[in-house]
Amino acid sequence: MQAAEEKSALRSAIWAERRAADPERRAAAGESLAAHGLEWALAHVPEGGTLTAYLGVGAEPPTAPLLERLHSAGLRVFLPVCLPERQLAWVQWQPGILFARSRFAPVQEPVGPVLTTEELAAGDGARLPLAAVLLPATALDAEGRRLGQGGGYYDRFLARLEGLGLRPPTAAVVFDSEVLPAGAVPVEALDRRVASAVTPSALRALWPKPS
Repeated sequence: MQAAEEKSALRSAIWAERRAADPERRAAAGESLAAHGLEWALAHVPEGGTLTAYLGVGAEPPTAPLLERLHSAGLRVFLPVCLPERQLAWVQWQPGILFARSRFAPVQEPVGPVLTTEELAAGDGARLPLAAVLLPATALDAEGRRLGQGGGYYDRFLARLEGLGLRPPTAAVVFDSEVLPAGAVPVEALDRRVASAVTPSALRALWPKPS
């Protein structure tokens, strides 16, 4: 089986488990995810600094409490907006922000002034440059290989940052059972590894492997 087919099968199995999970337990995981996610952010983002994040909805790991904590800590949090050719742009999140259906993907997106990846990465007089990337995942393996949603948006985003000479710290939010053994996530040429996993039980370093 080719890597794309293997990834599709693994993605389907994990999403079936997510949808079958108890909604109350899933919602309760939000506070512990927020605690570990904030710990990671404060270790990598300077005071008043900038990072990306996302809003987990439905059967995804809930990240709304984490967004609140990041904002309360004085960090500038940017959420993704889908563009053509599976690229991303960015809108700053704040409590009460409106969301609307994306024109390019089956997701809800924040409404507000849009920054390109280049503008986000560079910063300006009022905003520090991008310091860290918090991103979604369907699964991770123990060496940081990430299984996304299949669109490749974030892998293209990370590749674009690399093209700008940037390799910011990365962490993905998953449930504990979705951190798989090393080699369990198939790899394709576009895929980028993730350095850390934020789970309900822990903040876990993945790659480069801790010494």
